[in-house]
Amino acid sequence: MREPLALVLGEDDIRALVPHPAWDTNKYARGTVGVVGGSAAYPGAPILAASAAARCGAGYVRLVTTSGATACAHAHLLSIPVSACDQGIWGTLCATSAIQAAQDLAKSDVILVGPGMGTSDDSERFLEALSQDRPMVFDADALTLIARNHGLLDMPARHPRILTPHEGEAARLLGRKIANRNEDALQIARDYEATVVLKGPETLVATPLGLVKLGELRAVAEGGPELAKAGTGDVLGGMVASFLAQGLDALDAATLAVSVHGRAGRAAACELSVHAVMPEDIICKIGSVLLDLEAEDNS
Repeated sequence: MREPLALVLGEDDIRALVPHPAWDTNKYARGTVGVVGGSAAYPGAPILAASAAARCGAGYVRLVTTSGATACAHAHLLSIPVSACDQGIWGTLCATSAIQAAQDLAKSDVILVGPGMGTSDDSERFLEALSQDRPMVFDADALTLIARNHGLLDMPARHPRILTPHEGEAARLLGRKIANRNEDALQIARDYEATVVLKGPETLVATPLGLVKLGELRAVAEGGPELAKAGTGDVLGGMVASFLAQGLDALDAATLAVSVHGRAGRAAACELSVHAVMPEDIICKIGSVLLDLEAEDNS
């Protein structure tokens, strides 16, 4: 059996994916994102994700986190509202948090869940209780919880959803080591009825049969060693959610996010060195990358 081939989009194709808001738009029309995560141990992860979602153009972003993580969030987020939910004994979101979160997320077009939320029993009960009544992006700890309990995902999928695993998380989702990245990315997409972003130096974006296109597989080789640092995946998760909320389909939203993420990382590395790049530096470079893509598109 032939190995599935991955499509590499050209520069014109990437530029064509960048959303262009109308002049008479408003913040809600530009897409709304709810970011859910954070814990006593990892309060910063959802802050990175929410900041990246806003930087990529979503008109309104809200962070829903634990009561113990809100002080950190308020200290770093000036333009993004923060909602505090109950936390369990492990300092993570818990089942009662889901009721509070549902109210705070009511206006969110897309929900990103997972950054820094932990993998405690309380975290699992929260994810089980969280409604999946709109497009969803599952990242980080949410993927570990889903691998542990497949019943946490609505099946069949009622709305588009995106999973963003690195290779370790992908192996947990498969229940085995990665054997062939192309085949395994498509396998996860089929198993979980989701668009899959399999992260790596060459990131793969895969869709299952029957979603968007027939089992399409794309490769984006924009990443470098500057992205191999804790927190950069949280940034990417926020970017994916932002472009999805702005109206791109799951395949295109993931593809554009991965491309811009990699370019922003390179731009930061050119200025600071590969060693010095922090996730916050990547967020700061998103604007210049999008500006370059828009300028070339208008030339």
